[in-house]
Amino acid sequence: MRKAINNTLRIFVISAVVVTTILMFIAYCAQFSVKTHDAIKSRTDTLVSCIDSYSGEEAVEILRNTYDGADVRVTLVGSDGAVIYDNAADAGDMENHLERPEIREALANGTGEGSRESETIGERIYYYAVRLSDGSVLRMAQSTNAIIGMGMSILPIALIILIAVIGVAFPVSKSLTKRIMEPVNNVDINNIGSAEIYDELKPFFTRIAHENEEKAQTEKIRREFTANVSHELKTPLTTISGYAQMINNGMARQEDISEFGRKIEKEADRLLKLIDDIINLSSLDEQTGISNPETVDLSMITEEAICVVEKTAKERGIQIFYSREPALIKGNATLISELVYNLLDNAVKYNKENGKIIVFVGETVDGVELSVRDTGIGIPHEDKERIFERFYRVDKSHSKKVGGTGLGLSIVKHVCACHNAKIRVKSIVGKGTTIYVTFPDNINNE
Repeated sequence: MRKAINNTLRIFVISAVVVTTILMFIAYCAQFSVKTHDAIKSRTDTLVSCIDSYSGEEAVEILRNTYDGADVRVTLVGSDGAVIYDNAADAGDMENHLERPEIREALANGTGEGSRESETIGERIYYYAVRLSDGSVLRMAQSTNAIIGMGMSILPIALIILIAVIGVAFPVSKSLTKRIMEPVNNVDINNIGSAEIYDELKPFFTRIAHENEEKAQTEKIRREFTANVSHELKTPLTTISGYAQMINNGMARQEDISEFGRKIEKEADRLLKLIDDIINLSSLDEQTGISNPETVDLSMITEEAICVVEKTAKERGIQIFYSREPALIKGNATLISELVYNLLDNAVKYNKENGKIIVFVGETVDGVELSVRDTGIGIPHEDKERIFERFYRVDKSHSKKVGGTGLGLSIVKHVCACHNAKIRVKSIVGKGTTIYVTFPDNINNE
């Protein structure tokens, strides 16, 4: 970036000098051209006043004595267009000038002017003609090569200026680039608020800092996930391996083998559930929406999920109260079933003995809502933002007792994201938790 700014400054300065020189050259030539034309007109008018009182031969003699070999071309043309005198060519060999624009204009209006390639001397010439009192025309002409030559005379000066500017531009641009880049190079990306940086760049660096923060957070979650997966997989595998070795080595009594088998089966089921949840989460991570949504009756899915968890709830004396209204949404029935089941399963696991679960499905002003309220252990305020993280458990001792993979609420959050649903949590420690999921009312809005 430093090199790009440095080169840009140099190119800008050099280009500015070159363009300025060209414009000055054009302006100088234009100004000199105007002055030359005015000078020709003035000299012509002066000469006319001198020879207008003389006869034709006397006037020619004066012109020969004064202008033969002069730096300006002088021509005397008769009223019939015949060339009487020319100091740059033999008048007898010259064609009739009656059709020359400046001659024709002078005969008609008294004066005439024009600029064109001269057939006689092969240069571009500026002509100015004045009609004399006897009807003849006196014409003076100046080659534009003189104008260009005068303009070219300033080019060496312009070249010297250009070289001097380039010589100054290189160290100056280097110094300016260093001053421009110094605040950028000294930016503390993690402390943008106190950084002495250009206001125009603050949003850019703020976005970079935010992206770096997100990247660091993602990396932290990835490491935690890897560590947690390893731990969660190792725990049931260690139990399975331990009981299997005891049976295989004959260390288990005959009456304990059945119990060991039951525990191996339980840990194997837990392992399979954990693997299924990880696969589901990986699949949900790749989804940004539902490709082929179907019409889903949320109240019916919720009723089916209640039937699944009802047996476990009754074993702990937990009562489930369900109120519903017809509630149709667009989505994936399998994913929504997973969402509802995980919410109800958590409400049972983290509830108190002989507690209650109150479930509601119906229309609200914000859309179709599912709410699950329990009378369980509750969630501390500082943990509310983290309960949807993978493997995060508020009460690890209680979680170990009730089982589970620690991925249920992570799956809930991902399913909500796929369906553009909003999720919010209200909880009081020791009194219970309510989780609200609001689906957009996309059936009625179609």
